[in-house]
Amino acid sequence: MTAIGRQDAIDRFLRDNGWADIQPVALVDDASARKYYRLDNGRQTALLMDFPPDAISVDPHGIYENPERPASVTPVIATTSLLSQAGWRIPAIYASDVALGLVLIEDFGDLTFTRALDLSEASKPALYLRAVDQLITLHQYCDTRFESADSGLVRYGPDNFKRMLQSFKADYLPLIVTDVAKRSRAISEFDAMLEVVLPNCWKSGEVIIHRDYHVDNLMLVENDEGGEDCGIIDFQDAAIAPRPYDLVSLLRDVRHDIGVELENSLKDRYYAAFENLDRSDFEMSYAACNMVRNFRILGRFGWLAIKAGKRRYFDFIPRCWELILRDADRNLPELAAWIGHHIPAEARMAPSLLSRQQSSEQGAS
Repeated sequence: MTAIGRQDAIDRFLRDNGWADIQPVALVDDASARKYYRLDNGRQTALLMDFPPDAISVDPHGIYENPERPASVTPVIATTSLLSQAGWRIPAIYASDVALGLVLIEDFGDLTFTRALDLSEASKPALYLRAVDQLITLHQYCDTRFESADSGLVRYGPDNFKRMLQSFKADYLPLIVTDVAKRSRAISEFDAMLEVVLPNCWKSGEVIIHRDYHVDNLMLVENDEGGEDCGIIDFQDAAIAPRPYDLVSLLRDVRHDIGVELENSLKDRYYAAFENLDRSDFEMSYAACNMVRNFRILGRFGWLAIKAGKRRYFDFIPRCWELILRDADRNLPELAAWIGHHIPAEARMAPSLLSRQQSSEQGAS
C-alpha cells in the first residue's frame, strides 16, 4: 500500500470510529515497526496503533526458522482480554481492523515508570515493588485459575529459545568474531552449551509471561478512587514460558541499572510469595532466563543495526555482557566458560559495523 493509500485507510478508520478530522500526533517509535499516534478531540484522548500488514515483523516466539514474518495486530486483541482477567490494568480496545492493522486503544498518558524514575530517583524502590507485585498477581493467577490449554498462547520449549538465539549467532557474533573459522568454532560450542543450560530455565515451572516486562512498558494510571494503578502496555507477545523470564526482564534490564542490592531484595519478595518454590532451582532458572534474554537482545541489536540502520542501542552492549556474566560462575559455569574462551573482554564493547564488512569479505574469499 502506498503512503497515500495508507493515510486514506487511516482517515476512514478514524472517521468510522468517531474521530473524524482529528489530526493524529506521532509518539516516539520503538524498536518495532509499530507506530503509535495520540488523538485528542478536546474532551478525551485515545491512541491509534498503526501496524500495517506489509511491515517487517520479527517472530517473537522462536516458532519459525525464518524470523521475519507478516505483521499482525491479532495478538494485541487476543491478549487484552486474557491479561485483564488475570488482574492486570490493561488499555481497553475501542475499535480494531485486523486486515488494515489498525487498533484504537485507551490512552494511559505519558507517565511511564521510566519517566517517574527520571523525576525522582527516590521513587525507584516503590515503583519496582509495584512492578514485582504485578508479576506476583499474574503468576498466582497462573498457579490457581489459569487453563493453559484454552489460552491460545504459544508455549515455549528449548527449541523456541534456540531459534530466538539464531539472531545472536547470525547478526551479532559476526560483528565481534570476524574470523570465519573462529566464529564457526564459537557457534558450535555455543550450541553445545545451550543443550546443557537451556533446560535449567524450566526448573521453577512455567507461567504466562509478558515477554518484554520493564519500566518502559509500565505506567502510572489514575484510577476512579483518585489513586494510581500500575498500567501495563506492549503485552501482545505474551506466551507461556519459564517463571523467572519477566522478573529477569524487569530486574536485569540492560537500559536501567537498579543495583544488586535492590535486585536481590525484589527477587526475595517474589520468591516469598510462592511457598512451593525451591530456592536453588529458582536461582538457576533465573540465571538461565537471564542468559537467554540478554543473548536475544544482543542479536536484536545486531539485527537493528544491519537491517534497520538503528545503532543507538550499541551503547548498551557492555552492560548486556555484564548482566549475562553476573553470577554465571556460580549458577551456569558452562556459560561462563564459553564466554571466557570465545569472547574476551575487549570484544564485549560496542562493535564497529566495519567488522561486518570485513567478515563478509573473508567469508566470500
